[in-house]
Amino acid sequence: MKPVVYVDILFIVNLLINYMLLWTTGKISKKQMSVIRLLIGSLIGAIYAVIMFFPAFKIYYTVIAKIIFSMALIAITFNIEKVKDFFRVLAIFYVVSFTFGGTALGLFYFTNVGAFIGAILSNGVIYFTLPWKVLVISSFIAYIIIRITWQVFYKKISKENMFIPLLIMFDNKSICVNALIDTGNSLYDPISNFPVVVVEFQAIKDLLPEDIQKIFNECSENDLSLISKIMSNSVWISRFRLIPFSSLGKENGMLIGFKPDEIEIIEGEHKKDIKDIIVGIYNKRLSKDETYKALLNPEIIG
Repeated sequence: MKPVVYVDILFIVNLLINYMLLWTTGKISKKQMSVIRLLIGSLIGAIYAVIMFFPAFKIYYTVIAKIIFSMALIAITFNIEKVKDFFRVLAIFYVVSFTFGGTALGLFYFTNVGAFIGAILSNGVIYFTLPWKVLVISSFIAYIIIRITWQVFYKKISKENMFIPLLIMFDNKSICVNALIDTGNSLYDPISNFPVVVVEFQAIKDLLPEDIQKIFNECSENDLSLISKIMSNSVWISRFRLIPFSSLGKENGMLIGFKPDEIEIIEGEHKKDIKDIIVGIYNKRLSKDETYKALLNPEIIG
């Protein structure tokens, strides 16, 4: 006997599954999602699943057609501008889909929960039915597996991408430092509200006027009276400011900062110039092995 496929049930099941797959893809890839676009993508995916059961539409379930369709699904659901980001999200979508499917079949195989029906139809489409209990449990397990796996994978592949070169330009001079992208750095200048890049004094001292260098050479960066005296007599007084901060073991710290002409962020072949930024000067080492000389707020690079 040939199995009976109810189109309405097939449509609803695929609508829900597609929504879960696309939602999980968005969460893993950290792409902004709207409920409307998720529903549209899920709806199109469900329609495609139903069409695949009609022999007249055989061309639509070839491998090439499926790849093109999945690409269109990602383009419709997510607003992605860069080609590199698009294929990254597409790859995540495939991983999520395979993981969800494999988890569902694995759960049934090991637990034998509910009934399972598999049939190869005449047009080459394989149709499976799984109990709702299996779908719900497997979806939850698959999501946990993907989240944990992706976090481990992301830490490994992003370790090298945690550092980024910065070219700091000030008074017709420039210096390049290696910066760590630090989510813990959320400093802002209280006057201009510009973000602050924390840089080691030794790395940028050649950019600074001699009177400002004197403060750090004498380790007097916490002597507010001396700082006020030197800065008030400095020709660069309009460029310098004091930035309050709090850190472990120091509740009310103060950084001397200055506004550079601009900072150039170098990401491979791409460069980004930023003028609305403050450089905070830190008179100690930021890295024991000197891997980096600056701390960069990730919001600065977008």
